[in-house]
Amino acid sequence: NNAPIVVYAHGGAGYREDDRARVEMFRRNGFATISFDSYEMNGFDDWQFVTRKVTNSGKQNMIWGVFKGAVEHASKGNDWDNQNIFFYGGSNGGRVILYAGSEIENENVRGIISEAPAGSGFTLGDYDIPTIIPFGALDTWAGKSDTDYVWKRTYPNSPVSIEDWVNAQQAKGRPVEFIFYENAGHLLFEGPLELVTIRRGDAIAFTAYQGAGEGVLEQYERDVISFANNNLAE
Repeated sequence: NNAPIVVYAHGGAGYREDDRARVEMFRRNGFATISFDSYEMNGFDDWQFVTRKVTNSGKQNMIWGVFKGAVEHASKGNDWDNQNIFFYGGSNGGRVILYAGSEIENENVRGIISEAPAGSGFTLGDYDIPTIIPFGALDTWAGKSDTDYVWKRTYPNSPVSIEDWVNAQQAKGRPVEFIFYENAGHLLFEGPLELVTIRRGDAIAFTAYQGAGEGVLEQYERDVISFANNNLAE
């Protein structure tokens, strides 16, 4: 039997070590994967420049352009099971795949795994594909306080929070749910849980938790892989 295929969309810093770890998790569990660095493919080889100078929407535009082509490739390839396609993404990539749920018409998309989707950028979709949204319960990345959680945030250009979107989808009977991990922050695959201070020039931009505590990634893997396996078409 050919392996089911996962199309992966990276986060705002481009395709980094934590992205490789997410892709590798699926590979060792018997899935084929397609992943990419959309910044390099758009001519940016300095991810730090993109991180500092490009808005969430700008990053997501670059990811989206490549992601669409990757999904098309996934649906045509014969080296894997193109009747079982999954979307997976983190942070900005997580936002892109929630948008993709209704923008890409493909009846073989079986599930969407959006880890810690960005609080601003692309419009969130409206669709019937089973979706899980894993979040570190301490994720206040780029927040203004230690209770400024990513999933609760709104912005002038993104007035609907992730939480409000999930609630609205559930109210319509859509198969969408959060999974929260205690003792974890943003970028669960970045390493052990730690409080980091992000600087922009000489100023402190924000302080927040990243990484995951002991046992969290093992539980995450069990949850995500069982979600995918449970949604495979025969």
